[in-house]
Amino acid sequence: MLKLMKYEFRKQAFSKMVILLLVGLIQLFFFFGIVTDNNNVIGTSMGILAVFTFGALFFMAFEAIITFSNDLKQKCSYMLFLTPHTSYSIVGAKVLAAAIQIILAGIAFFLVYFLDIAVLVGKFNQLELLKEMINQFLQEVFSLNIQLQDIIGVVAVIITAWISVITVAFFSITLSTTFLANFKLKGLVSFLIFIAINYVFGEIVNMGLGRVYDINNLSNLSMYYMLESLYMLCFTIITYVGTSWMLEKKVSV
Repeated sequence: MLKLMKYEFRKQAFSKMVILLLVGLIQLFFFFGIVTDNNNVIGTSMGILAVFTFGALFFMAFEAIITFSNDLKQKCSYMLFLTPHTSYSIVGAKVLAAAIQIILAGIAFFLVYFLDIAVLVGKFNQLELLKEMINQFLQEVFSLNIQLQDIIGVVAVIITAWISVITVAFFSITLSTTFLANFKLKGLVSFLIFIAINYVFGEIVNMGLGRVYDINNLSNLSMYYMLESLYMLCFTIITYVGTSWMLEKKVSV
């Protein structure tokens, strides 16, 4: 499986280099604002970085999905499924490669934000006061006391949800190229299945957690986020097994 994962990393390496280069340019823009004491440049660069972070993570998930789709539809890529590896190994390598890339990207962006905030705190001591004011505002308006474990929980939910979306897309694409291969509108049906599965998963999470927690009166956010992450992990496993099973039955490997 490690060789398969290396193959996935190599196929998507160029886009990661482009993302890294663009982050570097944004950081140069940010530090230019720091050196020149230009608050507009600092604010603009931070805003661009925030938008770019979401865009980059979205693109990475989209690229993993497109790569999987091409591996099923293009003849040269289709040969991957004719190698002496089980479908479970091939799909597992793709899921793990996508997960690792998203996690590493998340860590990288976190470090970039940490660096920028550290620089801003060093330059403007008022940021500490601003942080306290924001936290006090959240406590008074939303009755929330944000802790480090809560932030970690949110990050865990985002990552597991993102990976779950990727595996649902894998499942939908595989369904359209196996059991729906002769269906004229298989692309549209596959997309509708993708939307429907994500909707059902969301409803299951809401119903499951709703029986345990009152969403309007959460006293333990970190536990809530941990359970939500476990739900997403279960969905990932289900769609991974379903995808691998369909390929095992419909593709000779």
